[in-house]
Amino acid sequence: MTYDFWIMASIMELIEYPDEASDDYQTHPTLQAIMDVLDIQVPIAEIYERYLNQSIHTGHVLVFANKQLPHVCVVLDTYRDPLDQHDLIQFGWRVNTKDVRLVRQLTRELFDHCDEGIRYEEGQSILYQVLQEQRYPRQIYYETLYEQQMKKFWV
Repeated sequence: MTYDFWIMASIMELIEYPDEASDDYQTHPTLQAIMDVLDIQVPIAEIYERYLNQSIHTGHVLVFANKQLPHVCVVLDTYRDPLDQHDLIQFGWRVNTKDVRLVRQLTRELFDHCDEGIRYEEGQSILYQVLQEQRYPRQIYYETLYEQQMKKFWV
């Protein structure tokens, strides 16, 4: 049995600047703790850099799945909406039932400290639609057509 978490927030919430005098950043410690519980390491810095450098009206759904437990995963929808001024993304995770209590606590902590936290959902089957491979390529219209892909990585 699994349980899902899904958040909409600024991509800036995935990282932290430990020293205000430096441009160096790291994965947000609470997000890192969640990835440690799930035993899934996501290249947050690479995703962050790529997101900020990609054009608007682009971005794919990235799924990082645990090789040992394929139903446990981290999902990031990196689509850049042309009307978005806050660099919002949707991201979340699917966890085993045994890890729900700890991951819920960490997820709420992450969301509650967001400056740009827009939406928080949790429950069973929250990620069902997002993870349906037959939905892709997903067609998104904004003056032109963009076909969003799902890209799955086994880690």
